[in-house]
Amino acid sequence: MLSKITKSISPQSEQIYRLLLKNHSLTAKAIAKNLNIFPHAVYRAAKPLIEFGFIHKVGEYPIKYEAKPISETVDLYAFLIMKSFREAFYSGQKEIFNKPLDIQFIKDREDLIEKTNRDLENSKITVDFIISGLEVSPETVLQYKNALQRGVKIKAIVQNLDETTKEMFDNWQRMGVVVRYHPNMEARIFIIDEKIVYFTSYNPQNKDEAIGARFNYSPLARLINELFEKRWKIAEKISKG
Repeated sequence: MLSKITKSISPQSEQIYRLLLKNHSLTAKAIAKNLNIFPHAVYRAAKPLIEFGFIHKVGEYPIKYEAKPISETVDLYAFLIMKSFREAFYSGQKEIFNKPLDIQFIKDREDLIEKTNRDLENSKITVDFIISGLEVSPETVLQYKNALQRGVKIKAIVQNLDETTKEMFDNWQRMGVVVRYHPNMEARIFIIDEKIVYFTSYNPQNKDEAIGARFNYSPLARLINELFEKRWKIAEKISKG
């Protein structure tokens, strides 16, 4: 099931989903105009999003498309991941999945920082993250420093890079954080010890927005780690100042 989703959700489908998250609802014509594609391409790319429950059609002609709430799609994605993992590795061992999936929803950037700082404090092996690149609090920097002193390896992909932030990243790299740059990916991701994963939105026009969830679930963390590593390979190295 999960492989079917990843194969069906094309880059064009992803663009449509992101666009719909920013707008209440849009017609195929409006989507096509926004993305500079033909309307028939919208119908084709929207089909798997509808099939897997990420968007739905509303109204009569002209039909509009609307993204389902992030909290609902996060639940669906988590369910599909668990189902796929169970079918692949734990067929006939249902008792392993008796415990509920540990999910905490994130309401904004402040909530994200508070929760990630707590997990950083307890990190033991690795911390990988994709962040906006905006200035972080001294408390968070202290958590990075303490984790590095414990032997934790930290890699960061940042989505903003200017003269102001470059100085901050230089300081991070002097501490031991390895930093790379990749343009806006419209998401913040944290993966801690390949066990805990955060996945939230990132809106460049509203830095305090960070809607998403924290999962304490190793299979999901490993999958998101694969996504991180793919982005890491194409991200630009930031030279130390």
